[in-house]
Amino acid sequence: MNEIDFRLWLDKNNINKKVSSDIVSRLRRIEKEFNGCDIDAEYHRDRCAFLLSLFDNKGINDGMKKFPHSSLPVGKYQLSTYKYALNKYIYFLKEFTSEQK
Repeated sequence: MNEIDFRLWLDKNNINKKVSSDIVSRLRRIEKEFNGCDIDAEYHRDRCAFLLSLFDNKGINDGMKKFPHSSLPVGKYQLSTYKYALNKYIYFLKEFTSEQK
């Protein structure tokens, strides 16, 4: 995860520091919970489609069953905050990679 540029992007988009910190924390946890996945690599592979699919139906799906030791709040509304964080990072990557061209 490109944390430094992402934090700058969140700040530029008027996301307050506490919310920014929460989003980054959730993204770190996603990377940890899914066997040390790299969100940037997932973005380049399939635009994070697989990761996003894990959050369908509040995580009650076949994809999430592949990670039985995950301590994410599967089946609870709070799981949507992780999907929100991932979507924010995807928007950042779309914008950031288009600026790099």
